[in-house]
Amino acid sequence: MKVQFSNKFEEKLVRLTLKIQRLLIYRIIQRTLLLIFPFALFGSFIKIIQTVVLGKEGFLTDIFPTLNNDFVYRQIDNITNGLYNLSLGWVSVIAIFGAAKYTAKYYHRDDQLAGITGISAYLIVDYSYSKVQPFSFHPAILGMRGLLFAIVLGMFIGWLFKISSRLAPNLIDSKATNGILERTFISLKPIIFSLIISMIFSTLINITYYSEAPGNFINSLATEYTSSNNWAQLTKTLIFSVYTIIMSFFGWSGAYSALGVEKMDILSTVNLNYALQKHTAWNAPNPFTSSTLYHAFATYGGTGCILGLIIAILIVSRDKDFQTVARWAMIPSIFNIGSGVMTGIPVLFNVIFLIPFILAPIANMLMAAVVISLHLMPPSVYPVPIGTPGPLIAFIATNGSWQALGFSVVAIAISTYIYIPFVKMAAKVKILDNLGLEEGDD
Repeated sequence: MKVQFSNKFEEKLVRLTLKIQRLLIYRIIQRTLLLIFPFALFGSFIKIIQTVVLGKEGFLTDIFPTLNNDFVYRQIDNITNGLYNLSLGWVSVIAIFGAAKYTAKYYHRDDQLAGITGISAYLIVDYSYSKVQPFSFHPAILGMRGLLFAIVLGMFIGWLFKISSRLAPNLIDSKATNGILERTFISLKPIIFSLIISMIFSTLINITYYSEAPGNFINSLATEYTSSNNWAQLTKTLIFSVYTIIMSFFGWSGAYSALGVEKMDILSTVNLNYALQKHTAWNAPNPFTSSTLYHAFATYGGTGCILGLIIAILIVSRDKDFQTVARWAMIPSIFNIGSGVMTGIPVLFNVIFLIPFILAPIANMLMAAVVISLHLMPPSVYPVPIGTPGPLIAFIATNGSWQALGFSVVAIAISTYIYIPFVKMAAKVKILDNLGLEEGDD
């Protein structure tokens, strides 16, 4: 189907995206993301109940004070924990199944055994060796933050099936086979290789886990580095914000959390003490911290200002799939949980959305820095409940500043405006190369 382009930049970006989408690695990644979408979407709704309603520091927790010690409350909490852990908290396990399955299927190897092997390998890698908890896993790697590792490991296992096993009998004969033992012995070598390699990885991960090596260097710089110079503060916050945004785009973890649950840095603590003493957020000594910029204006809908993308889709997109995903993901995104859109559009690894995914939050942060420096708005210094809707974060964190609320509305509008042309480009890419209609996605 022929499409018209608005300008040269749009044409070049769409053509580049089409070239990248034809790569086997990209195909496998996109199919895997579509596979985990329903689990991510369901888990995002459960996450709302966990953090916003039931959490001790949740946005709506105080509305239900009579349930705090109630038996029914505890049962609901246990149920939601289980549902979350086996949906959104388990998506990396599902992702490695998909990545290993699709890779093996492409090479005409036993895709079912490859997928199952991928799950076993991933759980071995993630297994936590502990005398206190004999049977446990590192939860961070099982969820969205482990997607990149899961997909890469899954494709590697699929490749092991290619080089160390022969064609699956059911794929040779184009018929289903009941020769389970035959299939098993054909795939025995890659299964053994995968499990041995996983044991090696598991040992290394547990060594670094107990020495607290993963991410500690970056996180310590983000939370412990201080400077009295405002420009140094702004530079530091922007650097770690960009790092977090890029890592999130590729399914990995960054220095900051979209829900703002990481440790408060020293400068933010100083701001809070100042506000408690002076009874105002105006003229706080550190105006450009992660709390005043990133959490207040860069996480609407989740990392990358996903709420702006959803609104842009609802305004300009005529694609039924985009519209459906946007409508379903709207409620979780209001509470800064963007996993549904990240996997359903998908945004993760999507070349078209890389530019606005970085540009929208950074633009909001820079404009907020200008407004704060001109004393048109107080900085966000007070802690806010977990799961506070994005547009209300700055309002609550400034103790009810209407200037902050007004700027939040402007920031959402700017994010939406930035995403609109890229939503149009994504629709054109989908028309020219629709991954969802390609044969072999099952």
